[in-house]
Amino acid sequence: MSYRTILPSAFTVGNLFCGFWALRYVIEGNYVPAAWLIVLGACLDNMDGRIARLVGKESRFGVEIDSLVDVCTFGVVPAVMVYRSLFDTGWGSTIAFVFLLAGAFRLARYNILSQDGEKGEFFTGLPIPMAAIALSQYVVFTETAWSSEHAATLAVAMVLFLSYLMVSSIEYDPVPNFRSTAFMDRFKQVYFLGSIVLICLPATSKQLFFPLVLSYLLIGIYRRVWGIFSDEVTQHA
Repeated sequence: MSYRTILPSAFTVGNLFCGFWALRYVIEGNYVPAAWLIVLGACLDNMDGRIARLVGKESRFGVEIDSLVDVCTFGVVPAVMVYRSLFDTGWGSTIAFVFLLAGAFRLARYNILSQDGEKGEFFTGLPIPMAAIALSQYVVFTETAWSSEHAATLAVAMVLFLSYLMVSSIEYDPVPNFRSTAFMDRFKQVYFLGSIVLICLPATSKQLFFPLVLSYLLIGIYRRVWGIFSDEVTQHA
């Protein structure tokens, strides 16, 4: 086995380790490090595919094991986290399961599109790593920066909202292409780098991480609504 095969797999294993360790923290009720491990897992998940394409070692096995790992890190862990922190009842486990089910559906659809060669410029539906980051950061936000008696109720809405976005056909941007000089790409680059700086600063990370992720979610919805509105204007012109 060559290094070109081992290197992408090492990032996938790292992602799985992050998920396993995050689950340990969730069980202990320590949600902040668990949420950061989900973020680290998302970074590793992004890197394994890029490295596999770079070294020319993309494989069907790699796609399948990557999806299984993603179900653990980005499906099971955030679902258990929101259940333990805000939904610790019988009905709460059902709501948390909806998130896990939608994430598994999202991964299965992504694999089919990848196999059929139908991947485009945007992601179809919210990627499960971003949904996991959004849900886990909502938990951290309510634990550290915004305490409210309505946090559990809003968490139900958040779970259903994220679940819908994952199984929808709403388009979302991938990581910005830093080689592009187009205006919109430059804007995405500034937004991405500015977000990284803000979430890495201890003084702002707990207060701003979740709102920044929420703005990303709303961008996809805005694009969909604007597209529908533009089509209607064109048809009536």
